[in-house]
Amino acid sequence: MKFSVLVISAVAATLLAGCSGIKTPKAQLASHDMDHNIPAIDDLIVTMKQDYINKCYMPVAKRRPPENQCQSELFQMLERNYRLEYQQVHVDRAANELFFKDVAREITILSKKDPDVRNAIRNGGFRSNDEMLAYYKDAYKFETK
Repeated sequence: MKFSVLVISAVAATLLAGCSGIKTPKAQLASHDMDHNIPAIDDLIVTMKQDYINKCYMPVAKRRPPENQCQSELFQMLERNYRLEYQQVHVDRAANELFFKDVAREITILSKKDPDVRNAIRNGGFRSNDEMLAYYKDAYKFETK
């Protein structure tokens, strides 16, 4: 009986210690040069990132059981790559991969719907769609070092 109480206490202490160092990533506008300044895309990404942080990133980083598809996808990727021994840097890496798949899709939709965005993309400093996506992925990456 006493041994099981000790084991449960140790597990609880380990979980609490693991969660105490979690830093919340920031969703803020990146600074760009004039060639890469497309405010509609920046606003879209910041809004999406804040939503992703609240609904997906933080619950998984705090090791809460997944409650929605986004959390499940992130958790499954972490579990496949790192088992249950993942750290916040691993959550950053996995979130970058999964989050920017959604961002790429939304930027494509936005560029089809909004002629100003489409023209800004064409006239901007990007040679291709892949280059543009790589630029935004770097500018808005999850980084909580």
